[in-house]
Amino acid sequence: MKKQSGFIQVLFALVIGAALILFVFYLWNSFSSGAAFNSVGTGVSNSSAPNLFPNIPSENSLPTSGSSNSSSGSPYQGSIQISSGDAASTYQPNDEYIQISNNGQSSVDISGWTLENAYGTRPIQTTGNQAVNITPEKVTIPNGTNFLDPSGNFVTGPIILQPGDTAIVTTGGPFVAYPFKITTSFRANICAGYLNYTYPFDPQLSNDCPLPQNEPGINAVTDVCYNYVRYLSQCYDPQLEDATNLRNNFQQNCVSYIDEHFSYAACVGNHENDANFNESTWRVFLGLNHELWHSPDDSIKLYDGKGLLVDEVDY
Repeated sequence: MKKQSGFIQVLFALVIGAALILFVFYLWNSFSSGAAFNSVGTGVSNSSAPNLFPNIPSENSLPTSGSSNSSSGSPYQGSIQISSGDAASTYQPNDEYIQISNNGQSSVDISGWTLENAYGTRPIQTTGNQAVNITPEKVTIPNGTNFLDPSGNFVTGPIILQPGDTAIVTTGGPFVAYPFKITTSFRANICAGYLNYTYPFDPQLSNDCPLPQNEPGINAVTDVCYNYVRYLSQCYDPQLEDATNLRNNFQQNCVSYIDEHFSYAACVGNHENDANFNESTWRVFLGLNHELWHSPDDSIKLYDGKGLLVDEVDY
C-alpha cells in the first residue's frame, strides 16, 4: 500500500512539472512571435491595439520629423518677408509704405502678387456708434522699370527681387505732376539721390551718388571751380540749389561742367554703364488715393501669384 501511495505522489509531481513546462513554453512562444507584445514589428499592429491612454496621441498619430502643413502656404515662405514700414504711424497714401525683402537665394518675380489688410477680421465702429464689417482690401503689385530713363521712355516689366533686394511699397501713386514724370515703379540706381530735391520720396532715396571730386574731367576746371566741386555733397544739384551763386561768381566753363555732371540726367549719362549702377532697392507704387494700412493696428498679408500666403505681419 505504501508503494502504491509513493507511486501516485511521483506521478502527480511529474504531471505538475509537465504542466509548468508547457506553460513556460507557451509564454515564450507568445513573446517571440509578437502576438502579445509586438516588440519586433510583427503580429498585432499598433493601429489595431487598444489605446490605453485616450488623452495621449498614439505613435501613429504623431507628426513625423520635419513635416509641415505646406499645402496652405507658399513655397516662398521664409525667403520673401515683409515689414510694416511706417504703416502704423501715417495715413497719407503718399507717405504710407511697407517693405518686401528677398532673403532667399533665388530671384523672385513679385509682380501680380497681392497685398491684403485686415478689414473683415474685426468690426469697425462708425461715427453713428454702430459696428460694421468691412471687406478686406486687396491690391495687386504692378510691373515696373529696371531703368529710370531720364528721357521718360520707361520700359516696364516684372519687378524681380534678386537675392538681397528690397521693395519699398508706397500706397500712393508715382509722381506724374512734375516736369520729369515718374509714371511707374522703378529700381533705384546710384544717381537717383538727385531726385530727392524735386520729389517728396518717403523714405528718401539713397544719397549714394558718385563723389563729385571723382567725376571725369575734374582736372580741366579752374582751381576755384575745383575747390567748389570738391566740397559738394553727394547727390547735390547746384543748378537747383545754388543757381544765383553759380551765375554771379563762377566762369561759364565751371557752370557748364557742373551742369554736365551734377543732376540726375547728367549722372546717368556719365555712370549708366558702371558695374554698380543699379542698387538693391525698388520703389513700388500701388496707386491708391487712400490709406491701405489702418493706424494704429492692422495686419499686412502678402500672397503669391497662386494666392498662397507668403508672409504676414501684425502691428
